[in-house]
Amino acid sequence: MKSKGIVTALVALTASSPRLRQKVWQWIYNKIARRDASGKFIFMNYGYHDEQVDSPLSLQPQDEPFRYFAQLYNHVVQDIDLHDKDVLEVGCGRGGGGSFLVRYKNPRSYIGIDLSDRAIAWCASHYPFPNACWKQGLADALPIPDSSVDIVVNVESSHCYPNMDAFLSEAARTLRPNGYLALCDIRLTSAIEKLDTALTSSGLRLLKRREITSQVLHALDHVSQVRDAQITSVFPALFRKAVRDFAAVKDSTIYNMLKSGEMKYISYLLQKRDSLHEH
Repeated sequence: MKSKGIVTALVALTASSPRLRQKVWQWIYNKIARRDASGKFIFMNYGYHDEQVDSPLSLQPQDEPFRYFAQLYNHVVQDIDLHDKDVLEVGCGRGGGGSFLVRYKNPRSYIGIDLSDRAIAWCASHYPFPNACWKQGLADALPIPDSSVDIVVNVESSHCYPNMDAFLSEAARTLRPNGYLALCDIRLTSAIEKLDTALTSSGLRLLKRREITSQVLHALDHVSQVRDAQITSVFPALFRKAVRDFAAVKDSTIYNMLKSGEMKYISYLLQKRDSLHEH
């Protein structure tokens, strides 16, 4: 049996120290930002592809290379209307998802928050939308006023957080009554129950829960060859295996764990209750 290498080491190293996990992920994202000056990795997620969908997502030609990553964003917000709403994305990364939401979903405003200062600098430089702003911040201490946004989006980011309960509390604090939290992420199968419990205990009402592991694997099958070539072009040989595992390219550690069922990918939609109308 092959060693799970850096993924296993990272899990073991950070399991007993949530803040160390946060620091490790911050270092990883800053390292990617330093290496990727050309913008090959404006999306950091694993993607989504549902072969049962009759009408594929309509994209402008310049966005076609990022289709599968944009489709994950489209999936996670598909049941809510972002038009003329105030949207907060926690874990915005290098801004590909935020750019998609602003240009295709037409929110009134968009705020992107990320732990990585280099990622935020990239976003501010490359996505100067008049209705968008980018801020460095922590998921468990969001620099956002109470009840100030309609929708919180969180795509493939929460596995980095030192305290999931604190993030959910912050999401609820920043949402207006009847606002939505739309999130998706990967977890070890043994940790899914803990995640479900955190969400159902958050005070937010769970509207939908969907396992999308197969759709994510389909996307990875489509993007792996290109992503592997990008990794080779951007990163020195010393880092390539680690980045391939991190990016879950085909036959990497995380890809194989998704394939075997050791890891799962889940999406959720939750809503903040309107306390004035509760009985």
